[in-house]
Amino acid sequence: MEPREKRLTEATREMSESLLGRRKPLPSKQDRPQAPEIKWVAERAHVESLAEFACQAGAEVAERRGVDACTEACLIAAEDIVLDERVRWKCIIPLCFGYGSSPTCPPYSPSVEEMRVIVSRYQYGVFLRYMPPVESHVYPQFLSESAARVNELNEIVGMVEVEAGYRGFHLAMGFKGGPCCLCGRFSPKHVTDWFQGKNVPRCPVLEGNMCYHYLQPRPALEACGVDVFATSKKVGWTTYLVLPEYPAQSIPCVSWYGLVLVI
Repeated sequence: MEPREKRLTEATREMSESLLGRRKPLPSKQDRPQAPEIKWVAERAHVESLAEFACQAGAEVAERRGVDACTEACLIAAEDIVLDERVRWKCIIPLCFGYGSSPTCPPYSPSVEEMRVIVSRYQYGVFLRYMPPVESHVYPQFLSESAARVNELNEIVGMVEVEAGYRGFHLAMGFKGGPCCLCGRFSPKHVTDWFQGKNVPRCPVLEGNMCYHYLQPRPALEACGVDVFATSKKVGWTTYLVLPEYPAQSIPCVSWYGLVLVI
């Protein structure tokens, strides 16, 4: 590379990292063998392969985070994704503590009507569930530990969506359960303080600033009206409702759900 071209490349890199802040936009490696052609035809085998990748991604994230968790994933037909207006209303009645906390939750997230239109334009998706330790989802640990588990789910969904893009599915679109916990009030760093009534940073997007974790946040499935319990039943998974008065030993498993619409 010529010295001038090298200087320009280094200047571009420095400017990108300066402007875009906390997350470096440039890849650490460029080892993909071939840019794929855009896939226009839905083939089950392609989506089933992505479901296998989702399980691998879940195992990778759990190992990296040091969490005893497992991930299941499967192909799901768009017609089997259950949408119900009552699910979004449960964000409001009673008022969820995540309401208004970020663009991924009501009233900012896609509405049920918008989600219905989105889902109707797809044939298949990858439906997954991340099952972390039960102990981190009962009180009092729930207040301080569940945010980290939501971030792990978010990372898995993001990995699957990105992988789908690399395989030629240019309109792959990811959603996950729970509020955004990447920064602000629900981040692992601040959530305990927030529940104690202390002042903590708000989501920067709601302040008119750039998201510190751009490209990472995914809308909450519940906020968009997806009934993950009814949807999980359709694929043969059993879900248990985790409520405060149940001790950990009475709960067989905790399930956090994610969805990546593929094609």
